[in-house]
Amino acid sequence: MFTGIIKDIGRVFKVEKKEGDKKFFISTHLKFINLTTGSSICCSGVCLTIIKRGKNKKKNFFVIAASKETLKKSNIKHWQKGSKINLENALKVSDYLSGHLVFGHIDGTIKVLSIKKQNGSLEFNFELPSWLNKYIVPKGSVCIDGVSLTVNTVNQNNFYVSIIEHTKKETTFSYAKVGDFLNVEIDMLARYVCNELK
Repeated sequence: MFTGIIKDIGRVFKVEKKEGDKKFFISTHLKFINLTTGSSICCSGVCLTIIKRGKNKKKNFFVIAASKETLKKSNIKHWQKGSKINLENALKVSDYLSGHLVFGHIDGTIKVLSIKKQNGSLEFNFELPSWLNKYIVPKGSVCIDGVSLTVNTVNQNNFYVSIIEHTKKETTFSYAKVGDFLNVEIDMLARYVCNELK
C-alpha cells in the first residue's frame, strides 16, 4: 500500500524481454536499505516486486519484472532505456498519510489532452473514458502515474487536475506531454461505493 507521495524519480537503464514478460533495471536515489528484495515498490503508480538490487556507478538500482497483464493495463509497455518514472516505497504502519491510500493496482491509462500554465502551477486536462466516468468526481482523489491528486473539474469526456510547482519538480509531470498516456488508479473508496450502488 502507498500514499501517492513520490519519493524519487527513477531512470530505466536496461530492459530485458523474456517471452511475454519484461524486466526493468531502474537507477534511483532511494536508500539501498529501502530496496529490499521481495518488497513492493510503486513505479509510476504500479505496485511491483523488487527481484534484485545492487549498485551501479555509485547509484543504487533495483530490478522489477512486469507480466503480460501489467504491460497490457499500464504504460509500462512503453518504458525504454532512459524512461523516467515516479517511485514510492511501500507504506509503513507508522508513516503519515499525506496523500490518499493507493494500492498500485492500475485500472488503465488515460490520455493527456492539454497542459496549460496557471501562475506557478500546471493544469492538466485528461480524457475521461466511459469506464472511468462514475469514479471521477470534483474534489475527489485520483492516482495518476503514482501521484495522489485532487480532481478539480469534471466534464462528460474530460477532467482537470492542477499540478503545483513542488509536485511538478518532484515527479515526472515535468516531462509529460500532450498525447502521453499515464497510468490511472481509481480511489478505492469510490470503487467500493459505486459497487454497493449497483
